[in-house]
Amino acid sequence: MALRFFKFLIAVALLPLLVGEIWTLINLARLTAPTGRWHELWFGSLAAGFAVWIVVFFLLPRTMWLYVLGHEFTHALAAMLAGGKVTAFHVSSKGGHVLTDKVNWWIALSPYFVPIYALIWVALWVTIDFYHPLRAWQPWLYFGIGLFWAFHLTFTVSMAHRRQTDLTGQGIVFSFVIILLINLLMFLVLLSLMTHAGLAGAMRELANLTGQAYAVTGHAIARTWNLASASWQQRS
Repeated sequence: MALRFFKFLIAVALLPLLVGEIWTLINLARLTAPTGRWHELWFGSLAAGFAVWIVVFFLLPRTMWLYVLGHEFTHALAAMLAGGKVTAFHVSSKGGHVLTDKVNWWIALSPYFVPIYALIWVALWVTIDFYHPLRAWQPWLYFGIGLFWAFHLTFTVSMAHRRQTDLTGQGIVFSFVIILLINLLMFLVLLSLMTHAGLAGAMRELANLTGQAYAVTGHAIARTWNLASASWQQRS
């Protein structure tokens, strides 16, 4: 109980950072709209892959088994990267589970912010490209990234609203803040590649706006505290 309360406090402390991310995304979107690189082939391919999966997701039967496989594999991979051992791995269209000798927030929440199939697609592409250059086929690289990224996001949204033990075990507020922070960071990186500011400029903007969010939050807390103290003194 104490650990979950501590995670709740961490989540609250991270809220200004979440505000900073959203603020930065809005600013980058404003910069991208008139002068961005929407017309470039890589972005068109990425957007096409994204759009294709959205259509598939809403119009065709859900590929639950494939999602569960990626979900549980991500749990297992995160556990191994954290130094744990996987002792059981089960997948079905109705759900699955992974048993490990180590559990933490990274292992529990990783499937909700790691687009595992997109990473596998990129790793496979890089491996093949090392032996047989695929430069002429690069639009398909971005199409696949968009497709699998959309796969990750749609299933994350559709599954996160349920009372998943992954989320409840870490605390709902903490889980959602972490999931939002990391997924929005991916969008921020994408938008930064479409502006002249680049990734470095986007990170500076994020640091600046996050600092402002924390400053406003600190000022509001201090003002509330002073008002409460003054009210308490008057009552005394």
